[in-house]
Amino acid sequence: MKFLNYIKIILINFFLLYFLLYALEIFINYKNGKLFKKTRLYYLNKDSKKNSNQKIYLNFGSYKLIDKNNDILPLSGYEKNKILLCLNEKNEPIYFYSDKNGFNNENLSGNENILLIGDSYVQGMCVQNKDNLNAQFKKFNLDTSSLGVGGNGPLLEFATYKEFNSDYQFNKLILFLTIDNDYYDLSNEKKNKILMNYLNKENFKQNLSNLQNKKKKIEILDNYFGDKTERLWNDFLSVYHFNLKQVGNLIEDLIKGKNLNNDNYLYLQDNEIDKLFIKIIENFNKSATQNKIEFFIVFNSITPDILYAKSLNQKKFQKLINKKISDIKSYLEIHEIRYFDYSDYLTKNYNEDNISLIFKKINNKWDHYTEKGFSILTKEIVNLMN
Repeated sequence: MKFLNYIKIILINFFLLYFLLYALEIFINYKNGKLFKKTRLYYLNKDSKKNSNQKIYLNFGSYKLIDKNNDILPLSGYEKNKILLCLNEKNEPIYFYSDKNGFNNENLSGNENILLIGDSYVQGMCVQNKDNLNAQFKKFNLDTSSLGVGGNGPLLEFATYKEFNSDYQFNKLILFLTIDNDYYDLSNEKKNKILMNYLNKENFKQNLSNLQNKKKKIEILDNYFGDKTERLWNDFLSVYHFNLKQVGNLIEDLIKGKNLNNDNYLYLQDNEIDKLFIKIIENFNKSATQNKIEFFIVFNSITPDILYAKSLNQKKFQKLINKKISDIKSYLEIHEIRYFDYSDYLTKNYNEDNISLIFKKINNKWDHYTEKGFSILTKEIVNLMN
């Protein structure tokens, strides 16, 4: 009898604890604007059922595999398929149809003369394809190809360029830098031997376009994603927050001490990473010069929370980032590489009250550019090239 009472007390306390944690989970999601919002898996499952004859895949970022020991490192997602890129500020899914190499290039005309290299901004997050950079350039009668992949840092971008540039025609090359992410990304990318081979071995390529490696790539992506379309129960737990994901993240952050302390900025104070960054730009420029291609660099704007820094940690981060931008600009000016800095433009023409015209918020956090943000950026790049 006592044993049953103990079990009863344990169960009651367990359910009370879960109830309190669930209440905290609801509060966190409400505060972050995520309360009961549908997930990418929800839309993936829903649309896959509607279109049973067409496979739909989630977007893939190569950075997710750089710490793995696979035979090859995929540098793009599924090829010639419908891809769920992201959920926009209205929690609506954004799709694109990937090209022969897995990039967001719909309706290539064959007359492209500009190649865009970068991260999620170049890939088109998180706007409809009619508003992304490829589409914006078309408004100026310029045809572009994009090798953008969300989460890519400078080394992944160089590897992607080196691996696939011969599959695209262009006489102008535009490298987009996202400095508030790039140094952190590079601090991780430099640990990957395959990526470093792209930089240190002049003729190195993985030959990802050959049939054997295409098959390996699909196996690696399939193993990474698993059978997502069958995980309806997990998706239900996530949408209604029964999995206590945000509480778990909060506890993990507390344990790891991820509270924006100074240690988080060590990668911005590492001379080896600085030199590596410049070497990557050097190699882009060298390739462009050898192939008689015009080379331009675009600095994506830092996000508004850093652009208009308020807290001490934000101001420290802003100072470090501005120093990095200044150092890179000095290198570009010495080597006569033309560039455009979107942060400078926004600082002169916008303020805290109207910056939401340029940047959108998703889940109460500053995210990527709005349609207008992409439009203005493209116009300024066209002016730079002219």
